[in-house]
Amino acid sequence: MIYLRFDMNDPRVVMDSPNVRLIDGRGVLLEPGDNLYTQLAPGTPGYQAPLSPKPKRHTTLSLASLNLPNPMQPFRYIVQLISTLFTSRPAARPAMEEGEYLDTLATRSQLTRPQVEKLITEMSSLHVELARQTIPVDFILRRYRIQPTCGGRLSGPDPSDTEVRDTLGYSVIVHPDEIDKVRVDCPVEKAGEAAQNAPKVTSVRARPGNVANKYAVGPGRTTEVNGTNFRDRSTNAPWPTACLIDAAGALVTAVDVADCTGPTRLILSGAPVGTTGTLYLKLVDADGHFSVWDQELTPHAA
Repeated sequence: MIYLRFDMNDPRVVMDSPNVRLIDGRGVLLEPGDNLYTQLAPGTPGYQAPLSPKPKRHTTLSLASLNLPNPMQPFRYIVQLISTLFTSRPAARPAMEEGEYLDTLATRSQLTRPQVEKLITEMSSLHVELARQTIPVDFILRRYRIQPTCGGRLSGPDPSDTEVRDTLGYSVIVHPDEIDKVRVDCPVEKAGEAAQNAPKVTSVRARPGNVANKYAVGPGRTTEVNGTNFRDRSTNAPWPTACLIDAAGALVTAVDVADCTGPTRLILSGAPVGTTGTLYLKLVDADGHFSVWDQELTPHAA
């Protein structure tokens, strides 16, 4: 029961509602559970639809956060095994080189390589100019459209024109019909082979020199790899293994992991003397999840 006030803004307080009464000389609003309360039907004066229950928040727990006693440690393995059985993603493959892309496009379009390069250059220039003027382009031949974008973290509520312009860009949005074509027979791989639980590489640098996209060759030289999921955070977690493979996925040489003190950084020893060519880095964690970084790596020898 709620006592009525002149400043109340409650939709249930209307003159014709049977739950608005005068009791002991004071106006009151009866609520469910009060004596003489009347359950109102939709359309009745003073009726208010019940509030939808808020969805329950699900707490995310990781295996590392479960402080299990030693007899239950096998449970960790079982849970992780089950979770990987139902995790898949499109199979990641090495990136196509620019020259191969241009040659393939020239063959498919029956144009010469210079004609293809000129068309792409002019098309890109047009996209940039339209984005600069914040002009969107509708779907082109039912293939894709261009949408200018602007947004990001600004220094304050009244940013300068330069700060706003620094956030300007544009997105290429593929037509739904083309997206459907992408999904036909797209190769998929399981998490137990290579997926979201696998090590993820973000950068590779050869040392000394800190040279990007190079693998070290020879004794006394190392390769620094940065990323995520290289190992578990526990003190005695096993380290991943590393190797260099060619574009076809064939093993060229294994590379020793010299240090992996955390899940985001590892140091590789130099590849054996004589290792040459453009190769790719493959990492395999202790549970068998693997990933291949799609950036080409070339040797960095003494």
